[in-house]
Formats: sequence, C-alpha cells, structure tokens
Amino acid sequence: MSSESVPVSIPVTDWAQDLQLLDEQTAILRDAMAELDDVLMHEASMLPGWTRGHVLAHLDGNAQGIARLARWAADGIERPMYISREVRDADVQMHAGRDARSHESSVTQSARALREDLGRLTADQRAGEVTLGNGLRVRAASLARHRLQEVCVHHADLGLPGYTWRDWPEEMAEHMTRLVARDFAERGEFPVASIEWESTGGVDGDRLAIVPGDVHVLGSAPALLAWLLGRSAGEGLAITGASQIPAAPAWR
Repeated sequence: MSSESVPVSIPVTDWAQDLQLLDEQTAILRDAMAELDDVLMHEASMLPGWTRGHVLAHLDGNAQGIARLARWAADGIERPMYISREVRDADVQMHAGRDARSHESSVTQSARALREDLGRLTADQRAGEVTLGNGLRVRAASLARHRLQEVCVHHADLGLPGYTWRDWPEEMAEHMTRLVARDFAERGEFPVASIEWESTGGVDGDRLAIVPGDVHVLGSAPALLAWLLGRSAGEGLAITGASQIPAAPAWR
C-alpha cells in the first residue's frame, strides 16, 4: 500500500441478505436469457472481443468455480476455483458458441447447483477461508456476495436495454465500490483523492478519503462502481477539484 493511502474498511455483509439479493438478481438474469435468440446471443457484448455467449459462458464457469469453493468450505478438502486462468479462458472460448437455449440451460443449472451448495453452509463453515481464482484468501461467508457481484456486473455487460449498471442493487454497488477502491489504493493507482456516494435506496451515504488531495467525485454507488470498473466514463457523477472525471485504472 502506498505510504500516503488510507486503508479502506470492508464491512462484513449479512449472509441472509446476500442470498436474497443473489436469488433476486439470478431470477432477473434468467428472465433476460429467456428472451435471447441465437442471433442476439452471438452479437457483441459490452466487453471488447466478447459476444453475449462469451459473457454467459463465463458466468456459467464462475458458478461452477464458486461451488467448488463452497464444497471446500463444507468438507475441508481444498479445491481450486479454477485449474488455471488459461483453462478458465479456454473454457469460455469453447462454450461461447452454444446456442441460446443451451446457454440458458447451462447458466440456470450451474446457478441452481451453486445456490444449493451455499444454502447448506453452516455458520462455522462460512467462517473458514478459501482462495479465490485471483489468489485472494477470503472467508467463505463472502462467497454469496462474490457471486452476486459477478451476476450483476456481467448481466449489465450483456448490453441489453432492460438491464444496465443503473439497475445494480445499491447494497451490492456500495460494497463492491469499497473492494475496488481498496484494490486501487493498495496498488497506489486510485484516480482521485476521495469518493462519496449519496444516500439512496435505503443505503447510507459514505465518503472514502483515499489519498491527500482536493479532487473529489460524488454520485450514486452504482454510478461510482460503473466508473471504477470501466463500465462508464463517469456518467451521473460530479467532480470537484478537476475539470473532468479521470479514467479509472484497469481492475482485476
């Protein structure tokens, strides 16, 4: 961490609320998949070089990977989330060309299996640690929230008019904003001095002062997260201390 940066606290989320939000967002994604035909499935997504099929293949593999971590937490037998990044990427390429109904079936089935694995974890099992695909050690109690983030962010990446970053749950966006801000701060790459999200949707506003300086960005939690993830150029945000919103660095 940069000697000038300030540690970003990451509050512990509520397991029951994480599961509820995951159920809600998975259902919204499932409804969206049901509307896709083969032509729409193989059109470009919002992610460079990826079709919508690539995005859904990634979501399918992500559910399977997090399920392996949930089983590790349940029985104590260590399992990797992915064999390797190369294998993960190859699987996405291999399955991206599935037809629309095959994608819908695969994503639905892997999401259902993961939800069952998560639902069986006891409080003691959730207290144990597992290793994410990026190498980070986390408590198993965070797995539902990690999957929620994947579902929300990549649903928006499909580039469908019915769901954008503006539809992300405030609770998810607020928590993930902290995670991304901490990562940038530890890398010494946070793009402004501080950020602040407004109090909306039952989520209290907060301000994160990361490094000394006068450049401050204000907006809703979804707008802040979309900017930090490179999903927007700063739409819906206000800035003081500078003339324009700077580009955020690449996240993981």
